[in-house]
Parts: sequence; structure tokens; C-alpha cells
Amino acid sequence: MSLLPMVLALLAAGSPDTVRLGPGVHPGPLVLMHRTVVVGAPSAVLRGDGHGTVLIVRAAGSIIRGLTIENSGRNPDQYDAGVRVAADSVTLEDLTIRDALFGVYVDQVRDVVLRRLDIAGFPAAREGDRGDGISFYYSRSILAEGNRIARVRDGIYFSYTDSVLIRDNHVSQVRFGLHYMFSHMNRFEHNVFTDNAAGAVIMNSRNVTITDNVFAWNAGSRSYGLVLQTATEPTVRGNTFVGNGVGAFFDNVIHGTFSDNLVAANWLGLQLFANSEQTTVTGNAVIGNTFDASGGGGAGAYTLCQGGRGNYWSATHDGYDLDGDGVLDAPHDASSPLAELALTRESLRPLLESPAAHVLGWAERTFPVFATAAAVDSCPLAQPPHFAALRELPAAPAAKLGGTGTQRAWSALLFAGATLALVVGRRRGRFA
Repeated sequence: MSLLPMVLALLAAGSPDTVRLGPGVHPGPLVLMHRTVVVGAPSAVLRGDGHGTVLIVRAAGSIIRGLTIENSGRNPDQYDAGVRVAADSVTLEDLTIRDALFGVYVDQVRDVVLRRLDIAGFPAAREGDRGDGISFYYSRSILAEGNRIARVRDGIYFSYTDSVLIRDNHVSQVRFGLHYMFSHMNRFEHNVFTDNAAGAVIMNSRNVTITDNVFAWNAGSRSYGLVLQTATEPTVRGNTFVGNGVGAFFDNVIHGTFSDNLVAANWLGLQLFANSEQTTVTGNAVIGNTFDASGGGGAGAYTLCQGGRGNYWSATHDGYDLDGDGVLDAPHDASSPLAELALTRESLRPLLESPAAHVLGWAERTFPVFATAAAVDSCPLAQPPHFAALRELPAAPAAKLGGTGTQRAWSALLFAGATLALVVGRRRGRFA
């Protein structure tokens, strides 16, 4: 027998505290108007009637824990969701949310905790018919950690939302794992974004800190690990970009920092638009990509060498460090004109990805012919840095080994070689 009528009576009477829902299905929707702790027994289900939101929390300080929540409405104009949080200081923990247009919609509140939520969208729904896993609107001071999100439109969506920590989440099979719009002073760390159109997209936002995340196997001709677009003062440090169409994309990035990242086995490692300003790219290992970088040659756009420290490039394997200072003796042209051709002439990609084309690329670096505005690393590193995040790399999804064309076939092999290069390193010292 459902306990929900008793729950509603308790809430209406203003009675206290904790309501326990036993095993079985309890009909929704449910609206919490008074501070309440709702705890579900194993296999407790709160099931909506297919209209509107299943659970609406309007009482500050409420806690909802240990439920399966399912069967919301499908009206995107009303943001039908599994749970709508419309009060401050609410905690959602250990919830399973299924068959909901939006998993959790957080609406103009602060001090919210979302922990260990398992969210998946409508089965077999088209991307355009899905909502987001977690959506923040005009909110602040939020912690979202340990959540798993799959098969929704965007994993976690930010709109005018500041001071949020996104930590230890796993997002897969969505459009954008994280999507920022006009949201500032946020951090995301130790997350895994895999098998998406893009791992994370940061747009029109400032002071976003991105550390120790894994962006892997976000594969396809228009797929990305990380997109920075009209981003001011982003910090991107210690992340792993493996097996993506494009590892990291920079467009109008102002005073950005991209350092100590592993960029390996992507179709294109770094796509650098020249409209950025004073953005530093140093201390990274860019190895085993079909193309390491494109663009980046605009005056004042990017700094690839700072304080005598540049980046490690697998393409510099024939360089020398004769004075043993850890920096190669010759600058490195990071951007390839063949990459520019491949980006603008997709029909040429099979030819440009061939071994013969890479020989031409080597010849072009040695005896330049094309007049391209290329990014130059004037102090390339002689030894690759160490990356502990390699241990956390998820397996590649079937038939998605990164990039397109030849890259799908070679990505696993390239990553194995890149890993070996990082572990063994290259000894480039003085002549004996």
C-alpha cells in the first residue's frame, strides 16, 4: 500500500521531519512545502503520471535520499523534470532518475548539494526530444559530485549560475557533457567525459577552472574534448585529452592558461583560433595525434614558451638538447599546414592522414613552402612530463576510437605509443 497519501497529510499538517517510503511504487507528483527529510527504502519508487514534474521541492533545508524517481511529463517549455529544486539548502542523494525530460532542474536557489545521482534520459528519444541531466538556472554555491549521467541532451547545463563545484562525475552518450553559458567562477575537477559530441563547452563565461578531468573518446569529425569559446581567464590544468576529434578548441580565449595537460591520440590536438588574446599554452605533452595543432599564429594570441618552459611534442623526436637544460635547441612549428587543409577540405582527409602526407609535413617543417600563421614553441621540452591521470582512462566505446577516417583505425595504436613515450621518455642529452 502506498504511503504517499499519509505523506501529503503530514506535510499539510506541518508535522515534522522524516518520511520513509517503503518498497514499491508510490504515485506522484509530490510537492514538498515544509522542511522534510524523505528517505526511500530499497526499491522505493516515486512515479509521476506523465505530466509535469514528479517531485518539486519548495521547502528550504529538505533532504531527499534513496529513491527511484520516474515518468515526468515531456513539455520542454515547462521544464518537466524528475526533480525541481526551488528552495535553498536542499540535498539530493542516492537517487535514480529515469524517464524524465530533465533529470534535475535547479531554479534560482543557492547552497544545494547533488550527490550520487544516477540519471538517464528517455529510452530511444532523439537528442532534440531530450532535456538536460542536471540544469542550473540563476543559482549559486552548488556542489554536484559522484553523479552518473547518460543519454540526455547535455549532461550538466549552466545558465547564469556561479560558484559551483562539479567533482567526480561521469557523463557519457550526450551532446555536451558540460555546457556553460554566462556562468562564472566555477570549478570542475576529477570528472570523466566520454563518448559525447563534446566533453565540455565553455561559452561566454569567466574564471572557470578545469583540473584533472578526463576527456576521452568524444569522437567524430565535429567532436571535441573541450571547447573554450568567448571564455575569459579560464584555467585548464592537469587534464587528459585522448581519442577525441579535436582535443581542445580555443576561440576568443582571453588571458587563458592551458598547462600540464596530456593531449594524445586525437585527430587534431589543439585548434587555435587567432582571435584569442594573451593565452598561455605551456607544460603540455602533445603526442600521437594525427595533427598536433592548427592556427595560433596571430600576434599576441598565444604564448607557447614562458619562463623557459614550452611543451613536449612527439613531432620533435629528431631534436637535440645539446646543453642538457631540458629544452630542445631549435624552436618547433607546432601548427601544420596539412591540418589547415584537412579542416577546410574534408574530402582530402584520407590523403592528408596517410604516411606519405606526414613525410610531406616533415619536409614542410624543414623547408617551409606554405605561408601560414603558425603557432611556434620557442622552447620545446626535451622530456615528456609525468601524468598520473593515465591510470583513469576509460575504455574506448566500440567503433569510436577517436576522430574520423584513418584515425579510427590508428587511435588505439597511437595512444599505446604515446603512453610508452611518456613512461620511457626520450634521452636527449649532450653528445658523448
